[in-house]
Amino acid sequence: MRLRKIQPRHVLSVSAALCAALVLPCAVAPAAYADDAAAQNSPGTQATQQNFYASKTPYVPQGTPADYQSVPAGFSQIYTESLARHGARALSSFKYDSLTQQLWQQAKSENALTALGATLGPETAALTAANDKLGYGNLSGLGATQHQEIGARTVARMPDFFARLAANGDVIDLESSGEPRATESGENFAVGLRAANPALAAILPATMRESPATLHFHDQDVNQDYMDYEESDLVADTVSDIWNQPHSAEVSRHVLERIYTTDFVDRLAAGVYHFADPKGKTTIDNEVDAAMMLYNLYIIAPDLVEEGDWHFDQYIEPADAEWFAYLLDTEDFYSKGPAFEGSEITYAMATPLLLEFFDGIDARLAGSNVAATFRFAHAETIVPFAALIQLPGSEQQVTTAAPYTYASNAWRGESVTPMAANVQWDVYSNAAGQTILRMLYNEKEIPFNSSCQPITAGSHYYDVNQLKHCLLGIDLPAAVPTPAGPSDTTASGITTSSAELAATGVRLEAMPMLITLLLAAGIALRLVQRTRRRHAEL
Repeated sequence: MRLRKIQPRHVLSVSAALCAALVLPCAVAPAAYADDAAAQNSPGTQATQQNFYASKTPYVPQGTPADYQSVPAGFSQIYTESLARHGARALSSFKYDSLTQQLWQQAKSENALTALGATLGPETAALTAANDKLGYGNLSGLGATQHQEIGARTVARMPDFFARLAANGDVIDLESSGEPRATESGENFAVGLRAANPALAAILPATMRESPATLHFHDQDVNQDYMDYEESDLVADTVSDIWNQPHSAEVSRHVLERIYTTDFVDRLAAGVYHFADPKGKTTIDNEVDAAMMLYNLYIIAPDLVEEGDWHFDQYIEPADAEWFAYLLDTEDFYSKGPAFEGSEITYAMATPLLLEFFDGIDARLAGSNVAATFRFAHAETIVPFAALIQLPGSEQQVTTAAPYTYASNAWRGESVTPMAANVQWDVYSNAAGQTILRMLYNEKEIPFNSSCQPITAGSHYYDVNQLKHCLLGIDLPAAVPTPAGPSDTTASGITTSSAELAATGVRLEAMPMLITLLLAAGIALRLVQRTRRRHAEL
């Protein structure tokens, strides 16, 4: 995303009207949004919430099987599938640490370090060394552990289902975006599966299938309209207006004056210094830039606990971290989250992935031996997907007149897409041919959005055909009646039949394919309409 550069003293020119629109004081620190009921009740709220790590928050499971509703009587599990963000990782590149170190060296040369500031240089150098050793952008030790544990808990949650897969001749499918940290996450998830049930080793794939079209869709040519939006003046100006509030400078100065002398921070704020990362794309030109570089080290340190003992929390206090988290969340909210009211451009591109979720269920019902599909991707995948199906915290869009704020919107990077964030669907079928599923979000059982009707009031189980209707917006044929004639219920709960539907002459085995074709046609029409509307908006 292109963000307009914050110019020295530009923050002082922001109008009082903007401050009022944002419902934030411009002279004092914001209220503790951790006390907001919306934040507290968000299903993905992390135990580390008070530290404000934004989307770099380490993963904490939000539920246990003891919290889940019982499977309705008569249903047997036939399939499970998930989408997960990669686990905790290193810094993406030598950028934030490079710039922080350059600034620190300049201050040291001017004898402008405080006692606390003297410790920042060695701490940053050690973090750089750890990232060099691990490899920038690679999965960290904690990231591997996270997915191993999620894999093991997945088996523990459904032991009988996994126990019968090998006996039935079924297989497990693993998909990756193709990026190394996503692939490594899937490999470690498989380690967890095998640790929980060694027999699963025989039905896991030897290599992971790469699916960038559905798991790294944000940079695919077919989504050029989204990439144009991401780089548009609309996004850049909206985010910059929020970043450029006077409070950003105030918080930044509060952080920096604990590390550097006031005179040095004054010169930094006046634009006396200029530092650039090795690629020349990211720079420090003022106090807000400098503080944000440090904040990015603060939030990555918890993801590297197996690579070092870090103390970046001594440089940034929670109230200041909260503001910086809000600024980073602003970028993600507008560039890949719910974004602007009346527009689907940030999340419509996740529709093929949603279709793939349903395709996997249909294929299983049609006789496929793929009994589980686990996908590993990125925040750029999770966030649009969450907005598309309106997961908790991702339901509310904003207008240009009433921008995104913590006070008025429940969206938080720490709960929507912490490291290793995941969405899992467990699918069940009965002898009558009805197929239902439940959803887990970061391992908490949750309802679908309010437009979707569960099988009974208060239930977390939903008929699959009803979900296709409420999530895809397409009218589907009436439920297929239980076929007359011989049928066979397999050990996994799949009912098969060679009967034809009396009213149509269509063979039952063909129905999933027909439904898929109907869905594809409808989605294609909707995407054409969306594309026209987006171009008109831009």
